[in-house]
Amino acid sequence: MKSQWPYTQRITNHSASFRYVALSPKAVSTAKNILLDTLGAFFAAWPDRHPVSRLISEFVEQMGGTPECTVFGRDFKAPAANAALVNGTMGYAADIEGAGIARIHAAAVFIPTALVMCERQGLDGKTFIAALALAYDVAARVSEANRTDGSYPHSFHPSAVFGTFGAAAITGYTLSLDAKRFVNAYGLAGNVASGLIAWVDDPTEHSRSYGIGVAARNGVTAGLLAERGFGGPQGIFDPMKYNIFDAFSGSMHLEELTQNLGTEFYIERADGFKQYPCCGDIHSGIDALLKIISEHELHIGEISQIIHKVKETRRPVIDNNPLRSHCAQYIMAVAAVEREIRWDDFLLDRRQEEAIGAMSQRVSLIGSPELAYSPAAAPAIVEVKTNRGQTFSERVDFAKGRSENPLTQSELEAKFIKWAIPVVGEVRALQIISTVQRLEELTDIRELIELMRKP
Repeated sequence: MKSQWPYTQRITNHSASFRYVALSPKAVSTAKNILLDTLGAFFAAWPDRHPVSRLISEFVEQMGGTPECTVFGRDFKAPAANAALVNGTMGYAADIEGAGIARIHAAAVFIPTALVMCERQGLDGKTFIAALALAYDVAARVSEANRTDGSYPHSFHPSAVFGTFGAAAITGYTLSLDAKRFVNAYGLAGNVASGLIAWVDDPTEHSRSYGIGVAARNGVTAGLLAERGFGGPQGIFDPMKYNIFDAFSGSMHLEELTQNLGTEFYIERADGFKQYPCCGDIHSGIDALLKIISEHELHIGEISQIIHKVKETRRPVIDNNPLRSHCAQYIMAVAAVEREIRWDDFLLDRRQEEAIGAMSQRVSLIGSPELAYSPAAAPAIVEVKTNRGQTFSERVDFAKGRSENPLTQSELEAKFIKWAIPVVGEVRALQIISTVQRLEELTDIRELIELMRKP
């Protein structure tokens, strides 16, 4: 008998039957790199370093509840959904995590959720890897099925909206839900999926990462309710009445949901890792700027103007944005003066410093037709003019770290160590790397989580 909801049925059957043994070696190694990179992002946003992590963890501590799962950076445990709220918020707070997919800051949602649920259930490393791969698969497919020409259709943030489905996938998988209960888990997730891009006007940047934490929490809640027999919409991935496609995009590409389902895994397409703690749309510009400064040995006093050209479709995201992490004029000025971007450069407004304030006034951001047809999502051309009348130009289509221009394994590990050492020290940081490298051999994920505590 033909199903009334064929796409939902295929996704839920796939989710219930998903197994680690189906994954390729590439999928497994990618999962381990995503985990390591995101653990580094946690350290960069540790509660005693980053205000949003401190505030959200204090809120959850005050709420109390069953001490099920570790709240990173604090000395208490919380119910699974609340731990996911804190850790998910922390995962995106420093804006340094990578491995995005289909417009989703996937790792920031999925790694916290998988750690929380595997800790709650006492599960092994292989289950963690499989749950993570399933989340990438489901969330990316739903996002692609909702893709439009606009970056943020209907003002929703894809990371928060579609991340909720991935978090529900992880929760359902770690709870061993059958297909029928997966229907309810995804239905409930879709029923509460939310998150506006309105955080672009919040200079504290608290709401930017909060939306990611909410996605993790809502996905966990949906899965836990479904386990108890709580019902939900039965055709959430189909063109049902009041469907997700009308709500979130106005477009519907149903074929994306099931194309090569079970034989092609989206985790293998994860889009590289970040070098700098700021919006990825600025990274190619930073690379170009630093190359010019280095090659021509420019001193900041010699620079009269920096012209930063980007795709016009990406310009509004980073043009004089109140969020310093998403403000090209600010980030490029910091890069020009410091020749790097540090983890805390967007927590304080360094334009109050004479050198950075003056440099930011010399940065212009332009939407360039020349870049419109670049295959890269965020290419850049940077022109640096000097007070001696010289002009130097550099084009970067794929920033260092992107999958087309990847970090080496040693570079990825060095990035992790950079963020981890100030929190747990070098010895513990190296222990974490070693443990992640043998993730599929762990019999209990809590062995890794224990290493995340401050010595």
